[in-house]
Amino acid sequence: MGITMLFSVSESGWRIIAVVATGFFMIGVRALSFGLKLPDDVRARMPQQSRRQELAFYILTPVFAAAVLGVNLLRPEPTSAILFMYSAAMVAIPLGFLPVRGRMVRAYVAQQRSPDTPMKLDRPSMVWVVGFFSVVILAATLALMTTTYGTNSH
Repeated sequence: MGITMLFSVSESGWRIIAVVATGFFMIGVRALSFGLKLPDDVRARMPQQSRRQELAFYILTPVFAAAVLGVNLLRPEPTSAILFMYSAAMVAIPLGFLPVRGRMVRAYVAQQRSPDTPMKLDRPSMVWVVGFFSVVILAATLALMTTTYGTNSH
């Protein structure tokens, strides 16, 4: 049995891509907060545990990603499709929130100033987030469906 290829990338190549995508996700999520200003009253109310939460994010994200990938890589069939979908999702998450991060911060600030009201994003932000992730899911699914990967030719 030869090496299974998806988009002319070997399974070992997809493993490397998945690791890089996880790194991109972690850096991208962290970068979403750069350059955003929180009002002093909201910043003062933020819990001191934000440092612990940040540390937990950087420790638990790779552990969670390794667990998810490990479980899926134990399956007997080729794993290129799983690694492709995983990588697409990890890259799409920070990219999808980048254009609306300012609106999300404004919604968070409004919710912090009125704790009794739930946080609610405006309609353009919701349309962007839902639309962007829908397109990513559709494009990744179509990409997998249009490849000859996994087809049996006798």
